[in-house]
Amino acid sequence: MSKIKIPNLQRPRFWWLTILISTLLISYFHFTTPPDEGHIHLILMQFYIVPILIGAIQFGVVGGFGTAVVISIIVAPHIIFQWIGGAEHHLLGYLQIVIYNAIGYLTGLKSKLEKNARDHLTETAEELTQTLSTLESQSEEIADLEEQLSHSERLSVIGELMASLAHELRNPLASIRGSVDILKKELSQQEKRGEFFQILINETERMSGVVENYLALARRSKGTEVEYDIIEIIQNTSMLLASRARRDQVSIQCRIPSGPLMLKGDPNDLRQVLVNLVLNGIQAMNRSGEILITAEVVGTSEDKCLIAVEDEGPGIQDEYLTKMFQPFFSTKEQGTGLGLSIVKRIVDSRQWQIKVENRETVGSRFTLSMPLLQVESNGLPKDQ
Repeated sequence: MSKIKIPNLQRPRFWWLTILISTLLISYFHFTTPPDEGHIHLILMQFYIVPILIGAIQFGVVGGFGTAVVISIIVAPHIIFQWIGGAEHHLLGYLQIVIYNAIGYLTGLKSKLEKNARDHLTETAEELTQTLSTLESQSEEIADLEEQLSHSERLSVIGELMASLAHELRNPLASIRGSVDILKKELSQQEKRGEFFQILINETERMSGVVENYLALARRSKGTEVEYDIIEIIQNTSMLLASRARRDQVSIQCRIPSGPLMLKGDPNDLRQVLVNLVLNGIQAMNRSGEILITAEVVGTSEDKCLIAVEDEGPGIQDEYLTKMFQPFFSTKEQGTGLGLSIVKRIVDSRQWQIKVENRETVGSRFTLSMPLLQVESNGLPKDQ
């Protein structure tokens, strides 16, 4: 079954064709009606008002008055040569022409004024909509800024409290650890086999680590700026954490270049970042496996070093990927949520970049990006 095609009433050509066809149709009957049928001619002359109104409504003064002038020219021979009856009809014909032009002009003028008013209202509505959208966007930005400010203020207060608390706890913990070590040395071998001393040492180390994390989060780094080798930091860090990893049956493997990769800054920053990332990977695995540390140089004009720390854990849930670096956020039962926060603070302060993602097979990958110190062929740094 074929569909009925509905004309597009918004197109000007449709209305011009309507005016033309209706005018020609009325004129046809007007010219083919005998002259002595004056009353029929007068009725037909009233129908000319229809195309005049269409022209005025759709095209304003130009459409209405222009159509009236054309129709007046068509009707004029009937009036001049008295083809529509006697003198009475003759006078009515001239009056009809006046009415045509008056209707065309006045209706067109009113239509134009209404169209201008509609356009003005439409433009005003669009401006108001755009203004409202801008205000909503600004309101959302202000709300976000207020939330960030409130969050920063809370973190600042928490940081000050934690720094004070950690400072007060660090010295007693050091005294407890030292006392336990002294007692352990003085006791006999039989007494040393008791598991309580080891539990006390392990828990003291864990508490000391928590305190150090709080202090690292609260304070700003004030290390000296020196030139150091990234490769050396990676090797030292892997050796430092090797024994800690073996306790959890985890091996640390390094896949790094042989030559030096120089960076300027505080080497303790990179060391602390790597320590936290490796420990995070060990804790995430909860089983035997491997931690892989890789380093590679990318880029041409401005070389960068990419350091990746990969683990073989269960991976990170998608909804947690954007929260991993938030302070006090942790997915571990005994986690403090400070390790990765410290990493993010150091990365931001050094204007490095870091991203976290799940590996294609198993585990997660943390990738650290940093600009290398440009070195001349003679091994000396370039002048900055």
